[in-house]
Amino acid sequence: MKLGPLASCAAAAIAVLVVSEVAHADPELQSGVSSKQVEAGEPFSVEVQALVEPGEVMPGDPQLKPPTGATITGAPRVASAMVVVNGHMRVGLQATWQLVANAPGRVRIPAPSVIWRGKRFSAQALEVEVVPSTGRPRGRNPFLFPGGPSGGLFNVPWPFSGNDPDDDDVEAEPTMDESLALRTAPDPYVFLHAKADKTTAVIGEQVTISVYLYQSISITVDDRRELPAADFLRHSMLANPGTETPVNTKAGRRIYTARLIERVALFPVRAGDLRTGALKMWFSGRQIGARAMRASEDLVVRVTEPPREGRPAGYTLGDVGRFSISANVEPRSIEQGGSVAVTLKVTGNGNFPQALRLPERTGIEWLDPEKRESIEAQGGVISGWRSFGHVARINQTGEVPLGKVDLPYWDPASKRYEVTSVELGSIKVKPAAVKPDGSAAAPGAPGAADGAGNKAEADPFKAMPTARTTLGAYTPPPSPIFEGARLYLALASPPLAFAFVSGAGALARRLRARSAAGKTSPSRLAQDALGDADRAVDRGDAKDLGASVERALHHAVEAATGLKSRGLLLDELASQLEGKGIDAELAAEVRATFEQAQTIRFDPGASAGSLGDLARRGRELVNELTSGGRG
Repeated sequence: MKLGPLASCAAAAIAVLVVSEVAHADPELQSGVSSKQVEAGEPFSVEVQALVEPGEVMPGDPQLKPPTGATITGAPRVASAMVVVNGHMRVGLQATWQLVANAPGRVRIPAPSVIWRGKRFSAQALEVEVVPSTGRPRGRNPFLFPGGPSGGLFNVPWPFSGNDPDDDDVEAEPTMDESLALRTAPDPYVFLHAKADKTTAVIGEQVTISVYLYQSISITVDDRRELPAADFLRHSMLANPGTETPVNTKAGRRIYTARLIERVALFPVRAGDLRTGALKMWFSGRQIGARAMRASEDLVVRVTEPPREGRPAGYTLGDVGRFSISANVEPRSIEQGGSVAVTLKVTGNGNFPQALRLPERTGIEWLDPEKRESIEAQGGVISGWRSFGHVARINQTGEVPLGKVDLPYWDPASKRYEVTSVELGSIKVKPAAVKPDGSAAAPGAPGAADGAGNKAEADPFKAMPTARTTLGAYTPPPSPIFEGARLYLALASPPLAFAFVSGAGALARRLRARSAAGKTSPSRLAQDALGDADRAVDRGDAKDLGASVERALHHAVEAATGLKSRGLLLDELASQLEGKGIDAELAAEVRATFEQAQTIRFDPGASAGSLGDLARRGRELVNELTSGGRG
């Protein structure tokens, strides 16, 4: 890739080309015209959109050559573009030119083009039919107004969205939304505005926060931090934040394009004046500079408990919404000591309960539940279901009632407590079969209970040894070889030996990898290149010196920022370094040293003093970059 044009005459004939290690897909370009047929003297618009993968260098320098039969009026209007298709995002730019047809006929419009990675790419050529002027009023072109199809962040503008603005009978004014109008504007170019659907709530009641992006200029998004909302449970209500349709609105005396970029449902978990925190975004634009941070309002919601008066027994703080409960119990007939599966399903909307209060019965043991759920935003509220799969072990016999499950909750719509209940019914429990030793046995086994429930007779001493017939000294049995401490040592020896061998091998591998990484680290390679530069100065080899200093600076930039500067144009190097946190003055010096190194490579008459000065300057910059100086 080219680092830039050389300053000397020799540089005008030679370009420095460095091949990147990564293959880049070409940008996708599309072009379109606002109307296929216009009248003579009527303005129309031509637009081009260039999209690349996120993280790639952005396309730039959109150009449209003047067509024969039409005149380009003014400079193009350039805006950022972001398109999400099937979850795959592409970013880039879109540029719009306004043209005026001069006379009837067919006007062939040359293909609009952009520059990407030092190469110009072209879209499709276009054609417009110009008819004689009728003098009747025409619908205004949507491209000619701020905030129209081309003027908005994340917009998918016509002609690529499938809309057809060429309707002579319909006024194509941008949509105005008075509900988003603000009395004052915090910023003349771009700002965030958060609003809540309520400012007071009870614990567990849904509070919906919507955040809008207002902009009056073309911008790109660099980073984003979500609402902290530390004292709330949260559910996102947008499938693809940032892709909502934009509208125009007023803030102060300015017209802005406003877009919904986030909407979340928050459920407070405690009482008090709770803060949602601010959503933060970083933008770049010509008027605001690089990585300008904007934050939404930090909203405060006053949260209280539901009233204590009339609170039903068993109510759990946070169970707020509107619910119903159902149950499924199976099987309905078991033996004593067996289990049944009880599935309780809560359906409705709001802050779903985290647990249900089960009926307490003698002889019934409830095991911990398995939870499942399907909860999502529906019609502006969080709705769905949550199920609790319990296992009940029953140690009684006969007709055993499981009882009733109650779910008390606070309904914020009616401002009162409600209770939804479900009866679990009864379980038929048969007596369990019994073995001769008294343990449970399968039905029909020897020693099982008879039909009347009576246990069969069994000899309890049948398994005892017979009595001795002669007297004798007691001889203890020999001690096993592996017993006590010796047994534990024998068991522990193999894993300990394996752990020792494995640890030693891993340590050796890490030491070898660390040694190899140190030899090939960018910092080490930068110092090696500086050594080559010193030797080139001693030989008076200007060409080798320039190449060594360039190589040292490339490695130092990578060590300091992770940036592969070989893949950058020299003109954009300084801004890229500043974007990575490098001081502007240091970035400018690095760029100037690259230019000096390129110039001296093709200057056979360079003095020894200039060679030494370049080597010294390169070493100083490398040391500053790798040590974090001025960063």
